[in-house]
Amino acid sequence: MKRAVLISLMLIAAIASAPAEHYTMQIGSKSNPNAHLFSYDQKFRESTYLKNYPMDMSASKEFTDATRLSTRMRLVALPNLTEMVINADFIGIGRIGYLVLDPETGDVKEEMSRIDHMFIGNFSIDEHIKVAKNHMNETYGCLECMGPV
Repeated sequence: MKRAVLISLMLIAAIASAPAEHYTMQIGSKSNPNAHLFSYDQKFRESTYLKNYPMDMSASKEFTDATRLSTRMRLVALPNLTEMVINADFIGIGRIGYLVLDPETGDVKEEMSRIDHMFIGNFSIDEHIKVAKNHMNETYGCLECMGPV
């Protein structure tokens, strides 16, 4: 046992006293065979989460793994109105959605409305989400406020 420990210590000492070999990395072009070429990917991420407590309503947007991302957003959160306007042009993954709970109970089990969109690829989005408490009129496939909110 003592002999094995002594041999191990001798090997460690020999390795520690050996001259260090320095390696110099050459960075250059394809014409230099010793040069290393580097490539990298740049990905963008953006997310927003809105919670309107008086309305028991939440809305979110998230863009991940985007190689191109250009967004513009407008948020309005009032006690009787939530509005989210999203304009986006991206290549990657996009998620947009909202959830409206029953205002009487606020229970997650009692969803009034839920919409989730997921986009993978190259997209231009013009999304307008408007939720008004007790003032809705469905006309031509969109919800609009009726009178003052």
